[in-house]
Amino acid sequence: MNPAARENYLTTEVMTATPQKLQLMLIEAAIRFGRQAIECWDKSDDEAAGEALVRCQQIITELLCGLRPERDPELVRRVASVYLFIFRSLTMAHLERDRQKVVEAMSVLEVERETWQQVCEKLGTRRDDLPEQSSGLAVEA
Repeated sequence: MNPAARENYLTTEVMTATPQKLQLMLIEAAIRFGRQAIECWDKSDDEAAGEALVRCQQIITELLCGLRPERDPELVRRVASVYLFIFRSLTMAHLERDRQKVVEAMSVLEVERETWQQVCEKLGTRRDDLPEQSSGLAVEA
């Protein structure tokens, strides 16, 4: 797929996605960057690994910023603690060049991805799949 077509596809995908699909897309991107960091370390490309880890951390930060405690404070507190664990693991991995810490963070994100895949299956992934009412999720994409 040429770059312009891919960009148009992604723009359409994001603009028509539900909040739960956007959440899933962010988690999948974080996993992709985490795996990319490991692959770069395997190739002894520390600079590219560091850049991938920073991108992964930026996504986790976005996930944290999207939490809305006013909707369900206890749930949001729990989800935030998971995302903070992931962020700290990525930070330590970057500082110590510790592949295992990235693997641990990715395993948590993979569970999170499975959860959001189930949410998407239940609620839909496109805005036109849903009735006009809010999904009531404790996150906002």
